[in-house]
Amino acid sequence: MKITSDDQKAILGLLEAGIAASTSKLVAISRTQWSVKTAALKAYATADDFAELGQPSQYFFGAYCSSPGRVFLSYFTSHSSAVMTQAFLASNRRSLQATPQMQEVAVAEVSNIVINAIAAALADRCGMAFILSAPKSVRGGRADIITAAFGALQPVGKIFSATITLSSQDIAADCTLMMMLDDLIVNFILNALDR
Repeated sequence: MKITSDDQKAILGLLEAGIAASTSKLVAISRTQWSVKTAALKAYATADDFAELGQPSQYFFGAYCSSPGRVFLSYFTSHSSAVMTQAFLASNRRSLQATPQMQEVAVAEVSNIVINAIAAALADRCGMAFILSAPKSVRGGRADIITAAFGALQPVGKIFSATITLSSQDIAADCTLMMMLDDLIVNFILNALDR
C-alpha cells in the first residue's frame, strides 16, 4: 500500500486527540505540565531504520503493548524514569527510592496508562477496538528498546511509524511515544477516516 503525504497528514491529525489524552495522563501522574516537543512520521519503517539510534545511547526504561498489526511503545530516559517513579509512588510511599527494579515496574504502569490513552482515542475515532497486550517492560539502549518492540509487530506488508516526544520543563523529564502500524491497520484507519 502506498501512503501519500495526505494520508500522513490525516493520520497525524488523528493522533492529535490521542497525544492530548496521553499528555493529560502524564500531567495527572506527575502533577506538572507536559507538552509536545517533536512529532515525526515514517511511512515505511524497517528494523534497520532504528540502528542509528544506538550510537551514542543513554539508558532508557519503557514498555510496549501490542496486538496484531500494531505496537505502541513508551520510553523514558533513566533520569525521567526515576522522576516519574517518584511521582507515581508519591501518593502512597513517599520515602521509597526509585531503584532500577522499581523504575521498571513503575514505568511499565505509567506506559500502560499513557499507551492505552492514545490507543483508546485512535480506536474511538476510527470506530474500532484496539485490544492490546499487557505491557512488556524493556530497558537498555534506545535502539534495543525500539528493536524489541518492532520485533513484536510481525507486520503484514510495510510499516508506518509515528514518534512523538513529550517533555515537562518543570521536572526536566521527557517521554517518547512510538506507534507502529502495518499496512492492514493503516488501510483500515484511512478507510475509517474517509467515512
